[in-house]
Amino acid sequence: MKAFDMVDWGFLLETLAAFHFLPKVIMWIKACLTTPKFSISINGELAGFFSRKRGLRQGDPMSPYLFVIAMEVLSKILAKRIKDSPSFKFHWRCDKIKLSHLCFADDLIMLYHGSLSSTRVVKAVLDEFSLLSGLHANHAKSNIFTSEVSHTINQQLINLFGYTVGSLSIRYLGIPIISSRLRLRDCSPLMDKVSGRLASLLNRGLSYAGLLQLIVSVLTSLQVFWASYLCLPKKSFEYY
Repeated sequence: MKAFDMVDWGFLLETLAAFHFLPKVIMWIKACLTTPKFSISINGELAGFFSRKRGLRQGDPMSPYLFVIAMEVLSKILAKRIKDSPSFKFHWRCDKIKLSHLCFADDLIMLYHGSLSSTRVVKAVLDEFSLLSGLHANHAKSNIFTSEVSHTINQQLINLFGYTVGSLSIRYLGIPIISSRLRLRDCSPLMDKVSGRLASLLNRGLSYAGLLQLIVSVLTSLQVFWASYLCLPKKSFEYY
């Protein structure tokens, strides 16, 4: 089940009111959430109409904005807990800017010192948010990443969350996240994507000038996207 399907409507409407949305706007949003009817296709035929009790509709242009507003509550709860918990420590790379988490749509990364006390604060925040919003972490897609943490502490963290231990490198939003310098093999997703785009362009029967312009445009856009976040190895440019 997707995260969008789990959002509690009462929580969302109360959040909108807390952010001082106009009552009329909240009423419109409530109508958009509660009035749609759904049917099921059985053997190619639509059968029955039913309402839903919670969640946001996938593909609805309003849904991403409402979900972001819901996730803002998590940020507020986390900020307050961190402020009220002297035992919480930030990840040493994030301490200067006090960065505790990154959130993009329904993807969430928590960043903190790998101590049991800090982990308990994060766990309490996630539990409180789940109780309020109806949103729960997907254990099958959640991992713990640690560095220079003893085996005993590592096992305690696993027992506390119930997640498996992950290992770098991973891809997040299409970008590789690794603990070392980016190598050529780490750029293989970029190279594969460029090769696929080029193969698609070559089959369009375009003129030489048009093909050249499209190739330059494709290569530039893909490289700029990666290069804006990562220091690409020189050999990745020689690939082209």
